[in-house]
Amino acid sequence: MASRAVVQNVATSSQLVDLVDSDDEGGTQVDENADKFLLGFVEVNVVGLQYYSGRVSDQEMVRLIREPHNPYDRNAIQVVNILGDQIGHIERYKACHLAPLVDDSLALIEGIVPHGSKNKFKMPCLVHIFSNSVTEGIVKQRLRNAGVVLQPPHSDVGGPEGSFGRNPVKPKEQRQSLDNVFEGLGEGAGERCTMEPASTITSAMFPHQKEALAWMVRTENSSSLPPFWNMQKVRGSKDLMYKNTITNFLTEKRPSPLLGGLLADDMGLGKTLALLALVATNRPGATLSPIVKVNPTVADVLERPKKKRRVTSSDVASVEGGEDHPPRMNGPRTTLIVCPLSVLSNWVTQLEEHTEPGSLSVYLYHGPDRIRDPKLLAQFDIVLTTYNILASEGAGEYTPLQKVNWLRIILDEAHLVKNPSAQQTKAVVALKAERRWAVTGTPIQNTARDLFSLMQFLRLEPLNDSSYWRRTVERPLTNGDPSGLVRLQALIKAIALRRTKDMQVDGRRLVELPRKTISMHYVELTPEDRELYDKVEENGKDVIERFMKSGTVLQNYATVLQIILRLRQICNHPGLCPAYTEMFAAELNQKDSKNVPPPELLEKLLNIIKGGADFDCAICLNQPTNAVITPCAHVYCQRCIEKSLLRNKEQCPMCRSDLSTSDLMAAPKEEGVQEDPSSEQGPSKSSAKVDALIKLLVEARVKDPTEKSVIFSQFSQMLNCLEGPLSDAGFRFVRLDGSMTSKKRQAALTSFHSKDPESPTIFLLSLKAAGVGLNLVSASRVYMVDPWWNPAVEEQAMDRVHRLGQTRDVTVVRLIVTDSIEDRILELQERKRQLATCAFEKRSAEQQRLMRIQDVQLLMRL
Repeated sequence: MASRAVVQNVATSSQLVDLVDSDDEGGTQVDENADKFLLGFVEVNVVGLQYYSGRVSDQEMVRLIREPHNPYDRNAIQVVNILGDQIGHIERYKACHLAPLVDDSLALIEGIVPHGSKNKFKMPCLVHIFSNSVTEGIVKQRLRNAGVVLQPPHSDVGGPEGSFGRNPVKPKEQRQSLDNVFEGLGEGAGERCTMEPASTITSAMFPHQKEALAWMVRTENSSSLPPFWNMQKVRGSKDLMYKNTITNFLTEKRPSPLLGGLLADDMGLGKTLALLALVATNRPGATLSPIVKVNPTVADVLERPKKKRRVTSSDVASVEGGEDHPPRMNGPRTTLIVCPLSVLSNWVTQLEEHTEPGSLSVYLYHGPDRIRDPKLLAQFDIVLTTYNILASEGAGEYTPLQKVNWLRIILDEAHLVKNPSAQQTKAVVALKAERRWAVTGTPIQNTARDLFSLMQFLRLEPLNDSSYWRRTVERPLTNGDPSGLVRLQALIKAIALRRTKDMQVDGRRLVELPRKTISMHYVELTPEDRELYDKVEENGKDVIERFMKSGTVLQNYATVLQIILRLRQICNHPGLCPAYTEMFAAELNQKDSKNVPPPELLEKLLNIIKGGADFDCAICLNQPTNAVITPCAHVYCQRCIEKSLLRNKEQCPMCRSDLSTSDLMAAPKEEGVQEDPSSEQGPSKSSAKVDALIKLLVEARVKDPTEKSVIFSQFSQMLNCLEGPLSDAGFRFVRLDGSMTSKKRQAALTSFHSKDPESPTIFLLSLKAAGVGLNLVSASRVYMVDPWWNPAVEEQAMDRVHRLGQTRDVTVVRLIVTDSIEDRILELQERKRQLATCAFEKRSAEQQRLMRIQDVQLLMRL
């Protein structure tokens, strides 16, 4: 039941995103090891075993960790097992040649122990050396000069007469062994069961929601061994040991069960209600309805008790049999729900609509006056907070949220924690809880790397360690190995539940929703706006062609970004561009091709960011506080980037270009883009797109005055430009954008959902702030004012309206300016959809750079 579709729906992120989509991709970590491949193996010894407690087994994967501050050896390389226990160090005379390769970012090293500890002082180890096409020659030359023998990747390392004895670890055998591990993963996971929720859930649940409830209850109550672990007897002994099937690590201690997983149902299928049912149903001391198989066999019927009875949670069978693990009466009781600010009000509304009043005690952990006492927080049934709050408090053990031992944690829109180095991801992973759920309709948005942070949060050993994740899942995918996709699908099947709206179950659609139609409405620019557009485009072409001839397109990132943004803004409304747009061409022509754009250009780019699109800080993934921009055109909170530069090398966290605090460009004061403050509703002059939208809205009102519409734009100033014309046309409207507080957002939602005849019929929405998590079924018409680079983002926005609870057919209209950059964005979207089937094909760093340049050529018609 879970979830080949998750993998198949992944769209390869066109590298254009790195140029223009900082709000969508800002949280994606740049993986320096993505294009590294196996060069070969080096035989070494691990020494000093007598000084450390760590133990390993035959053919066990181990981690190799540089220890540059070791007082006895500056080239020290630690060897540790899956638990992080140190086993020893790589012998000095080999470490002194391997360490510089790691320190200079020339190579990545990983280890595997052929036959464990046969000697109390040392043991053999195979060091796998990975590099890329650029550094391959340097690595091989250095090892050759040092007299270190690099065995080729497919050799039988340490053969029968080799120093490694009779059982060498062969890459092919190791891969087949791992394939077998994943092949048996999640057997029985497709079994469908259902259960009734607690009586405190007042809303009727759909069958698929009851199935989700049954799956979650038995998953988080199970005491079965987690994935990748099994029991086995030690040869010559009656003792039972627990073996990790990926790393071959053996331990006497039974690993903790995986009490949670990934709820990855499609957008609009009612995941929130299913989760509320879980919270209300699976509580300490709760009485549960029995879990019943869907479409049982004759044998199932014969085994079922003749009389149904109410049972306690201790009677609920686990997924794979064995002892259950219900919430303890004397244990934690509180569920922490973490979500984006835009979704916070939706959770409050859903609680009011679906649960019996007073049945669950709820606290909103938000705002400056929030409770700081962890003992008080632990007395509620539900604590609601945002990723922003969690990130601002950090991962320190002394913050209120980190002090509480939660019964369960629910991450809503969990794809927002896809960057392992982001502050909010670190804070999420550090939280203490018995049960953990990640909830998102798009767990993988671009690459398998997106899933790694969720493995960290779920604490799925050993894939919560980047080294093991990379070598078992990510690298096979990157290298185009067919086993990579099979492994990823098996992993998702074992830990996730995924259903889509169009899925067929028992010959019927999973849910019957009203029809959704999507149409294009093409707009011609006015002669005046066309002249401005053509002028900016032609001069922009000249500039970018100069960059292409000199090979500096990617170095002049900021300038390319500014040109593209200006063209997109002119398509919407010329008033979105600053008053100095006329001077733009001359300024660009005067600009040389240096790597660092002049401060004046960056300041104007900041004006666009501040008044135009909704950008996120690429570290905390929230709207920037005291926004600053780097010479490489990445946007951060000032505090976030300054802390990053203090902790790490002086490099941009996104592109690794050299960066210091003196390079940061602060956002200008309020004088910004719109220099005329006389009207907060934007310029009085209209535009072709604004006129076209108003005409469509008026026509729809004539057909049905009660029908409500939502209007999405990625530019908050475009929403300003719409307010005046909407008022002039007699429309009542409300608005939601990233600058609004939680209370104002909730007030806007309440007003729009009202059935009062005088309630607003138009909802102006920022694509970034309102594109996920909201329930907008009060509307049945959607207008997408401007196209977005990633089609999945637009589909998320459309599904705010086309979802469970919708009673009308849904009409989606996309407004596109003809013969413009918007046409080419549609082409780019289609390219992304076509690339979905080869989302994990191998691309070298050079191929990725070429794709970026090709995307710029497409957009600028070069």
